[in-house]
Amino acid sequence: MSKSELFPGFETRDVTIPVGESQSGESRSGQTRIHLRLGGSGPPLLLLHGYPQSHVAWHKVAPILAPHFRLVIPDLPGYGDSLGPPRSDDHSHHSKRFTAAVFVDLMSTLGHDRFDVAAHDRGARVGYRMALDHPDRVKRLASLDTVPTLDIWEAADKDFAIDAFHWPLLAQPAPFPERLIGADPDGFLDQLLTTWAGSAHALDPRAVAEYRRCFHKPSVLEAMSEDYRAGATLDLHHDQADRDGGRRVLCPLFVPWGQRYTLSSPESVWQRWADEVRTLPLDCGHFIAEELPEACAHGLLDFFNPKGS
Repeated sequence: MSKSELFPGFETRDVTIPVGESQSGESRSGQTRIHLRLGGSGPPLLLLHGYPQSHVAWHKVAPILAPHFRLVIPDLPGYGDSLGPPRSDDHSHHSKRFTAAVFVDLMSTLGHDRFDVAAHDRGARVGYRMALDHPDRVKRLASLDTVPTLDIWEAADKDFAIDAFHWPLLAQPAPFPERLIGADPDGFLDQLLTTWAGSAHALDPRAVAEYRRCFHKPSVLEAMSEDYRAGATLDLHHDQADRDGGRRVLCPLFVPWGQRYTLSSPESVWQRWADEVRTLPLDCGHFIAEELPEACAHGLLDFFNPKGS
């Protein structure tokens, strides 16, 4: 199976973000090559996937959105077929601040100064960091089934430790989680996909095959682990500094959430971070864009209102 079968009519491209200081001022010491899909016409919309997936997570939503938007659908740095920056001792190369700067530069390279963002899971953490750090670039943000990292860790308890065991596991020092998951990548991935989805057969087998292919790459396992290590260190510090300083998400915020995964509305959490919050409960698990693609796409169309952009 070719990935192109999941994105008919879309262009495939690899874009290298240069070494050195980014256009947004973020200091870099390693190259990032972003693998992405481009398609559709209209105002620009950046779609960011989450863990443990790749850009393929948007394959059911993209055809519905393409008549209305110019879609930019990348793999997160180090995920899928993107090449991430080198691992750093302080995990800064995988902080959401660093990754947000990468995608701001990517959108500049593609000719988009202002754009909308729809993001899920780990990608949504990049999305809200982008909205906080680059408010002049992000017009509107849709954060699928996600609340800020600081709020997650503050609410952690026994149930979190069991249900979201991967958070503390992947945050362990290298190379422990990489070796553990690498011993049985298919088994680990299948456990996550089947327990987080609202039903056993919610995901397209072709998409799952792509996730498995990438999950066998040691570089992907390292990038994913570094993502979570940053989430337990620098990302927390950045969130805390913003909360203490009263910094908020200034753009309109839309939060669709899966009722079979997130048991209570995230609205009250997001109201502590943003003034304009709209939520949408959906009868599905965590993988909203794959489980209920039409409801997801129409929710995004209603929120972003491309005809009024």
